[in-house]
Amino acid sequence: MNLQKVYTKKVFGLNKTLFKYISVSYLSIPVSLVTGFFAFRNIEPYYMGIWSAFTILETYAVFLRLGIVNGMNIELPYKFGKGDVSGAMKYAETTLAFTVIDIISLVFLIPVAIYVVGFKEVYVVPLIVTVLRVIMSFYITYLSSTFRSDDNFNNLSNIQILLLLVKLVLCPLVLLGFYGFLFYEFLLVFGNVLLLHYYRPYRIKPKLYKPELTQLFKLGFPIFLSSYAINFIDTLPKLFIIKESTAESLGIYAPVLMLLSTVAILPNTLSTYLYPKFSFNLGKENDPMDIFRKLLKVYFYSFIVIVLACIAGYFILDYFILLFPKYNSSLPYLKLSLLACPFVFFKLGNMFNVVMKKYNYMLFFVLVYAMSQSLTLLILPYYIKDVLDVVVVSQIITSILVLVFSIVMNYVLMRSFSKK
Repeated sequence: MNLQKVYTKKVFGLNKTLFKYISVSYLSIPVSLVTGFFAFRNIEPYYMGIWSAFTILETYAVFLRLGIVNGMNIELPYKFGKGDVSGAMKYAETTLAFTVIDIISLVFLIPVAIYVVGFKEVYVVPLIVTVLRVIMSFYITYLSSTFRSDDNFNNLSNIQILLLLVKLVLCPLVLLGFYGFLFYEFLLVFGNVLLLHYYRPYRIKPKLYKPELTQLFKLGFPIFLSSYAINFIDTLPKLFIIKESTAESLGIYAPVLMLLSTVAILPNTLSTYLYPKFSFNLGKENDPMDIFRKLLKVYFYSFIVIVLACIAGYFILDYFILLFPKYNSSLPYLKLSLLACPFVFFKLGNMFNVVMKKYNYMLFFVLVYAMSQSLTLLILPYYIKDVLDVVVVSQIITSILVLVFSIVMNYVLMRSFSKK
């Protein structure tokens, strides 16, 4: 049996792989609660605010990738769907080579970044940790993008289980204070990169093929711009808090960010798992209607599961917040943010645009998301005085509006493609 047939069999394997992958992802919720307990019990909101501010740099540094990994994300499974194994490997080797170049560039930027923020210890240490995390995340992104078959996702699930154990074992480091917390954050990413490297699906060497690099850039850069713009828009609430309030306010908002990111595990996990399969299916069957139907099922079941979880969460939060006396003032914002949770999977709509390689639809999605988030942050302060209330209500309105737009846009795209 050749490699393409093996890949075909694995990509359309049993649903138990998906179930395991999702189950492991949701196993991270209680683990996050335990580790969050240590963090929010021992780290003052001021220091948590500093760390939250520096993590914004992780979003901005992604620009150095220039969409090469994005191009591989869609071309690798698509080439396998077409049966072009050698072509797929060239894309993987080229992407690895470009990733190495990016990592080398980042190393030389460390002293420049330190000079910009100054030499105050409370800023320099989290900055160095952030840059090191960014460097490792570049290789992690490449490696994660090569896990495409069901066997690969089974290994990825095992990796996630090991990382959860590491997370639990290392969380007492937070008891050492802010710097112990920073060391803990570094070790989590370091462990992730080691495990992904050990279990990587393709034992290849970096090799830069110019035609493939050009093709990856042409295909991936528009996708990357869309993804990068979305990630930048995600930072607007934090930037708004930094501008209008203090680092302590950003720290008080940190539990809300943790809640929203925890709820987003389900759609993010489904997106990671389904994206290569949708691309493979498009290359093999050329049937966008089937992909759209599956996406609607994801929307529906995600909504039901998250709504039920939020109802339970509303009654639990009053007792849960007692464990974190330093963050009692976060409680009303946590409860309000539950209204946004059922709509956090709106970004799946743009995944459909990426699979279909429709750059104009990606642009529409980004523009609607940007306008919704920015306009609400500009308008709501005239009616709501509390800065954090403004941010949470902005996210609720934005999530609902963009989700509705995404479903309509996906339907229009599917119908226009089917008529051809």
